[in-house]
Amino acid sequence: MTSHQLHERAIYQAKADGDIDWLWQLLGSIPSVEGQLGELEDSGVDVASLIAAINGYIRADRSAEETLRPQYVDYLLEHL
Repeated sequence: MTSHQLHERAIYQAKADGDIDWLWQLLGSIPSVEGQLGELEDSGVDVASLIAAINGYIRADRSAEETLRPQYVDYLLEHL
């Protein structure tokens, strides 16, 4: 499975589960975002906003999908 396919499946699963914590952690793992996020509780974001932000960074830097691949795999295995 490609990194893009893993991304799509993991994002779909997180959206279906409303897993805002995992999406926040994923966003913070994107190399161009690392260290720039505050606390989730103070952010006021929702699942849709996080997914849009993650997808925006992925579109800007396709190599980010490969970087995040292990996290996609771990997340999907946890939700089998």
